[in-house]
Parts: sequence; C-alpha cells; structure tokens
Amino acid sequence: MVKILLFGAAADAAGTREFELQLSDVRTLGNLWPLLEDRHPGLSPMRDTLAFAVNGEYARMDDRVSPGDEVAVLPPVSGG
Repeated sequence: MVKILLFGAAADAAGTREFELQLSDVRTLGNLWPLLEDRHPGLSPMRDTLAFAVNGEYARMDDRVSPGDEVAVLPPVSGG
C-alpha cells in the first residue's frame, strides 16, 4: 500500500486530500502516475505542472516508490 497525499489545486482536481493505492511491487514514480491518473482523471491536465515527493523528499519520475511509502502530489507554488 502507498499513501498518496494531495495538496492545493491537485486535491481540488482529485476531490480528495489523501487515499491509498495497492502496490504489489516496487515501481518508479513515473510508473505510479498512470494509476493516479486512472483513479483521479482530473489530475491529467495538471501533469506537467505538478511536483512530487516520496517520504518527504522531492522526487523525480525515475525515483523508486515501494509499498509503505508516502507520495505527495504538489501543485506549482507562486508568490513573491
């Protein structure tokens, strides 16, 4: 099981702030994206603007995600 946390506009698009996904094996964050997209299609248009973190550390799409991990989906941040 992987815990998915969504923030800001990503949570709004998905209609939830957190959920769990069943994983039976180790994947990369890039392999996890289609599962997120299938479950919450509202995230699809945001894909190129989202950032991700795995267990509190910013992550790239080729970083590993294993059962028990926590994945945060982060929208772009603006400010001055």
